[in-house]
Amino acid sequence: MNSSTALTSRCQPEAGRRLNDDMRGKADRMSSHGEKAKVRKWSPGCAAVMAAVALAGCGSGSSGHPATTHPSPATSRPGGTTTTTTTGSGTAAATAVINAWESAEQTVYEYNQRPWQQDRAGLVAGETSGDLFPKLSLYFVNPALSTVATLLVGVKMGQLNGPTTYNLGHPAVSSLTGTTATVTGCIYDSGTTTASGKPGPTTLDGGAGYGQGSYTLELVSGSWKIAAFQTHSVPTC
Repeated sequence: MNSSTALTSRCQPEAGRRLNDDMRGKADRMSSHGEKAKVRKWSPGCAAVMAAVALAGCGSGSSGHPATTHPSPATSRPGGTTTTTTTGSGTAAATAVINAWESAEQTVYEYNQRPWQQDRAGLVAGETSGDLFPKLSLYFVNPALSTVATLLVGVKMGQLNGPTTYNLGHPAVSSLTGTTATVTGCIYDSGTTTASGKPGPTTLDGGAGYGQGSYTLELVSGSWKIAAFQTHSVPTC
């Protein structure tokens, strides 16, 4: 989701720590591994208390802070926009890492922005997070995969409308080896509301904010995937 707030966090309890047993079971059927990780504005603790988790940050229904424009073209998604400018070593490998990170974040937002009613009904009927969010496995591996799936389950069961706008900022590759890479970045989003249309919970800064994050990617069968991440809230990027 943003996973970057999705990086002391608005909510940084351990993933799944306070989800009820029913929600936890549905998410865990996708993977047998869970991660006790800090997640940008997406903590499962928030999901249980405020039903307000998201990979990185849900926004409020207030006017919020508009997505900024950077030299690289903005990518539009139904119900929201994202703008990204990448930096790094300039190598082909670094470019592949950034592209994988961006695809992962956009996929989480895509699912987060999808209307919660149908997904929640599916979960209640017994569908798993793997059934509802199949593309996650294209961009994440455990423990991050299980963490993000749990967070999305919390959003849907919490009856939240995901952020309408997000900005992936300026991600950069800070380290790169043959099979492991680290991406750092800062994400902003806004526009998350409750089922009644009210602004998102105060635990998410009223539903809008910035999150700084560090993401570990691994090369798996020729594809870069996010394996772990830590995020925390910041006043601005």
